[in-house]
Amino acid sequence: MSDTGMTRGTEQVPGPRSLARGTEALVCRRGVRRRRRAAAVAAVLAVVMLAGCVEKVETSSGGGSAGGTSPLAVIGGSNTGSGTVLSKYVGQKLSFGTVPAQTTKAGSGPPIKVGMINQENTPLGSFPNLRLGADAAAKFINEELGGVNGTPMQIVPCITTFSVEKSQACAQQLVQEGVIAVTGGVDITSNGSMPVLEQNNMPYIGGIPINFAEMRSPISFQFSGGMAGAFVAFAKHASDNGAKKIVFAYADYPPIKESAQMGIAVARKLGIPEVIEVPFPVTATDLLPTMTKAGESDPDAILVGAADTACAPALKTAHDLKMRAQLYLVGSCLAPSVAQQVGADAVEGKMFNIESPASADAPEGQLYFDAAAKYGDPQLQAASEATIAFRDVMNIWMLLKELGAGNVSTAALLAKVREARDHPSFDGHPFTCDGKQMAQFSAVCAPQQIIVQRKGESVVPLTSWVDVPNLVAGL
Repeated sequence: MSDTGMTRGTEQVPGPRSLARGTEALVCRRGVRRRRRAAAVAAVLAVVMLAGCVEKVETSSGGGSAGGTSPLAVIGGSNTGSGTVLSKYVGQKLSFGTVPAQTTKAGSGPPIKVGMINQENTPLGSFPNLRLGADAAAKFINEELGGVNGTPMQIVPCITTFSVEKSQACAQQLVQEGVIAVTGGVDITSNGSMPVLEQNNMPYIGGIPINFAEMRSPISFQFSGGMAGAFVAFAKHASDNGAKKIVFAYADYPPIKESAQMGIAVARKLGIPEVIEVPFPVTATDLLPTMTKAGESDPDAILVGAADTACAPALKTAHDLKMRAQLYLVGSCLAPSVAQQVGADAVEGKMFNIESPASADAPEGQLYFDAAAKYGDPQLQAASEATIAFRDVMNIWMLLKELGAGNVSTAALLAKVREARDHPSFDGHPFTCDGKQMAQFSAVCAPQQIIVQRKGESVVPLTSWVDVPNLVAGL
């Protein structure tokens, strides 16, 4: 590989130096500046990455894990029994069809390869559960669903380490390896990988989009509405419940800010008389000033664009300040670990968004835990962002299967996903990849949300699917 580029057929693939220029805003290479920038990026990862995890399975109470184990305790490979996963679901109509009485193993021929770019092995954020979740899905597909019309499916991971050059090299490697598509993990330096994938018309399907590149690329297709979907759904629910004054408190990072602006536009479109913005630094760890400012106008609702390490401070501060306003937070803040940090009273009555069916008895949510327990790596923590990667691989498999034996190619898959209209999604809302679901983020295929409320030890659904595409139409 040369610094000037590499060629696949007649296509010129940019070399590392051609994309490294202009990335100093992300990767500073000198002394204190680099350390400060690294701290900022780590904070960005914490907020943006988990803002995308709004359907995290920690929200479930109950579930179908092997042996009656709580979903929160499921570890990959913990079910060593001889039974199949699908045996519990025979005859049920799921996203991929009616579950047959007999399972089918994939053949032994050359596999259909699906690449994956994921950030791991770096103190700036390591997300191995995404890779392990994708791998568990492929093993489940090959062992029980017959692969892709008899052909085995293989996940080909490439690990990036917060490096534009490494992300670009991963994209080049996967193109050269002949993968049929790339599924996303977390790739904060995607300004290195996405141009390579675009130049090769390589579909980038699923993942946790961090940057505008993944949310707007013509070859990117995302099954989550991310922070934008959350803000829009929050505004709709607040409006439906009579809110006259609401506050948008959000981390001041470009994709999050634009998501908040979308929610603000919807709030005004719905006729909420007073909408207030309270941006805060993405590196903030003390949210007392932010929450104090958000509450000083005595709003009816506060919509908080924060996640991960910001969840507990936001909830605790609101509780300590005895805020009257209804608090809305992204679904990752429903994690049991957050409630353990702040106490049950601080989370009681709070609103959250999720992107999976709200019922604890939803069969595909149960099936995920069963498959993770049987086919997951022992390092896989099932109650994690792995749900996203598992869903992505299942959806890619459905699309490939529909192409039919002998018709599978990168071009055919790209055309297939672009044609998707109300296509069933594993444990999620059906997806439509027409580029029009959220015009500002054209790669988003399924931004619909469900609003739930924490009540005691339960999470209670308050809405059916919120029609986010309809709400943002015309903005």
